[in-house]
Amino acid sequence: MTVVDKPYSAIILAAGSGTRMAADRNKIFLKLADQAIFTYSLNLFLSDSDCKSVILVGKAEEKQYFSSYLTDRVTFVVGGDERQDSVRHALSHVASSHVMIHDGARPFVTLSDLIYLKAHTNAILAVPVKDTIKEVCDANQIKATIPRQALWSAQTPQFFDTSLIKTVHQAAHDAGFLGTDDASLVEQFSTVPVTIVSGSYENIKITTPEDLIFGNAILASRLTS
Repeated sequence: MTVVDKPYSAIILAAGSGTRMAADRNKIFLKLADQAIFTYSLNLFLSDSDCKSVILVGKAEEKQYFSSYLTDRVTFVVGGDERQDSVRHALSHVASSHVMIHDGARPFVTLSDLIYLKAHTNAILAVPVKDTIKEVCDANQIKATIPRQALWSAQTPQFFDTSLIKTVHQAAHDAGFLGTDDASLVEQFSTVPVTIVSGSYENIKITTPEDLIFGNAILASRLTS
């Protein structure tokens, strides 16, 4: 694969909660090994010379926590009520021609993932669905089995032309449309194709207490490999 130099800004969404984690704080502040979860992706982006700026998106009341990470290259933006609002707020601060949008609760993305994404103009990381997928009715009874050959689980980062993603986010805001991820807004409000880049099953999102167990196992495996 040809390595592509493509300057971009990175948006790291860090305005989560600890509800499903059964934690008393924002889950991205919890530690894997000796690091807060969000710092793994922050450090990754800072290690990529193509990344010209990083925008941390968090809650206003948590800004002080992020203060020690802020530099000329790392800034903080207050998020919105929904993830989509947070991304739109952050996009107004992006000057680069391309942007990576990433969930701060995904600490295991790699530099190779970023390189593969940058080989495209608009692309997302994803992995093929491994489980059998059932569609159910309101009574929790099986309605259909969905063929999984064409099904992929979307991940982040998601990489876009900045002008495109700004346009579709504004269109979604104006229409009152709430998408499930940033790529879904491109699907809804443009005809621009988005490429699937094969990611890793290790690129998990830390959401529940069990995910911390998996996360520590992934870290241990990487340290011994």
